[in-house]
Amino acid sequence: MLNFYDVDISYANFLRKFDTRVPQIKYNTNNKFVCGIVLKIDKYDYFVPISSDISRKQTSMLIEDTNGRAIASLKFCFMFPVPSNLVTIKKLANIRKTDQAYAYLLKIELKFCQKNEKIILQKAQNIYKIGCNKNHVLNYSCCDFLLLQQKYDEWVKAEVVAI
Repeated sequence: MLNFYDVDISYANFLRKFDTRVPQIKYNTNNKFVCGIVLKIDKYDYFVPISSDISRKQTSMLIEDTNGRAIASLKFCFMFPVPSNLVTIKKLANIRKTDQAYAYLLKIELKFCQKNEKIILQKAQNIYKIGCNKNHVLNYSCCDFLLLQQKYDEWVKAEVVAI
């Protein structure tokens, strides 16, 4: 079942050195978070960022509230692989203690994602293929998924060496 996660900021910053389309995680108010696991390619678990941008794009999917209004989006073109030890489940109960309105919004978004899991997993797979096909007209808008997988491997290898 899909869930929301926080990603290790230093890992995301590492990936951004090689592909600036990887989203910035650290913000002044609420940090960027991701939905996952939306795609498994070999050993790579992909997570898709949630965005407040509600403009329609072919490489995104709008998240709707119970009235069918767009309130956020899943940015599949910016999804990236993350090692399991660098993501933590977003605890809505903890958020509710300090910001009930934000926790309620996240709850609505999460319910939408869980309800539409099958569509989300298929969309992730389709966008991954676009991002790996340099000849596709929408490739320019996607992260370089194959490069990010190489950098994932470099990160993991450096982590093992450091231990």
